[in-house]
Amino acid sequence: MKTLKSVFNFYIYSSIHVALAIVALVKLTFLKFEILGDNTYLYFSFVSAIVAYNFVKYANVSKLYHKKLTKSITGVKILTGICVVISVYFGYQMSIDILLYITPFILLTLLYAVPVFPNKKNLRSIAGIKIFIIGLVWTGITVLIPVIYSEGTLDFDKIIEIIQRFLFIVVIMLPFEIRDLQYDGRELETIPQQIGITRTKVFGSILLTVFLILTAIKDELSSAEILSSVLVTIITLLFLWGTEKKQSEYFCSFWVESIPIMWLIILVMLQSLFG
Repeated sequence: MKTLKSVFNFYIYSSIHVALAIVALVKLTFLKFEILGDNTYLYFSFVSAIVAYNFVKYANVSKLYHKKLTKSITGVKILTGICVVISVYFGYQMSIDILLYITPFILLTLLYAVPVFPNKKNLRSIAGIKIFIIGLVWTGITVLIPVIYSEGTLDFDKIIEIIQRFLFIVVIMLPFEIRDLQYDGRELETIPQQIGITRTKVFGSILLTVFLILTAIKDELSSAEILSSVLVTIITLLFLWGTEKKQSEYFCSFWVESIPIMWLIILVMLQSLFG
């Protein structure tokens, strides 16, 4: 059991799980807009997410995980190094245009962790914007770039999907904001710090309501997408309102980060059911 827990902890703290969540969101975009072709971008997203998240952790952004990471830091470093090489390999297979579109999101990730602003600040330490930077990067990587990668154009439905994805990502970040209340400095002015835990949950619920309403205004809408949107909204609401300041070790790092994976599974099953 101890060995299994060690393996599971490595899976979580080496960012493999969150990378799978990102890949699940990319695959959702592929399925929703019937994007066909090879999986180069999926593989690139997976290994790049591992590199990016581990870079942020090692830049001492996350006080919560720093001590836990030291136990397996050598293995995580090796994995990250391998992923750097693999990401370069897959990046080489993509067009220059796509790499140029990806570059701003890479820069945002770097600026999120590296203190380049006055008073040795990074983007994360600028009051009130942390969660929205994450939402912007995830949205760009999981919706905007896949659409451009495959089609190069944005229509009404894709713009709505971009807005929805941003709202969804901001909401699933709220449980992390609540969890980190005991670690974040007051100068960060996170949403729970500013309005409290209960109002944060209400705020997230409002965003999810908007997310669901936006589904209804799309030009092309299938039964599978309607039902999957409703179900993932319910699931996300349950996790949001189940979040407490003191929570189990894996509540956020595994279960909340599993919501995108659940969403993908639900959509695949419903598309299969409805043909």
